Amino acid sequence: MRPGFRRATLAAGALAAGAALAAGCGGGAGSTESASSFVKRITLEFSRGQTGRLWDELHPAEQAVVARTRFIQCERNEGFGLRKVKLLDSYEETIDVAGTRARSTAVSVRVTSDDGITTATLHAVLVDGKWRWILQPADFAVYKRGSCPSG
Repeated sequence: MRPGFRRATLAAGALAAGAALAAGCGGGAGSTESASSFVKRITLEFSRGQTGRLWDELHPAEQAVVARTRFIQCERNEGFGLRKVKLLDSYEETIDVAGTRARSTAVSVRVTSDDGITTATLHAVLVDGKWRWILQPADFAVYKRGSCPSG
């Protein structure tokens, strides 16, 4: 349980209960999906334990640091009982992605799961017309050292 949400969520994104999410912030050049919809989709993938899909949508600079097999091993395909996601805010923000500054859309969400409620801000970055998510900085640092982040 990790990227963005610990125990209560597991996700790096936001999901269903969110018609509000679908109406969220807009996509960038070439993207047909909004950042909010992307965050919604990856949250669903986290809740289902679909770590292979999640790695495929991870930012390429971070994929270069954490191999797909390590990511899947560390995440253990654990899902969580997602109940509701509420979009709280979305805004443009420049962030660090694997040591390089990048423009992102920050999406703040409140996720209700079987374990409780968690609030987090996740970042979607456009790469070649597709949204990519990034690991939380602490998790990225642990992966960079060759270890698995703890849940």
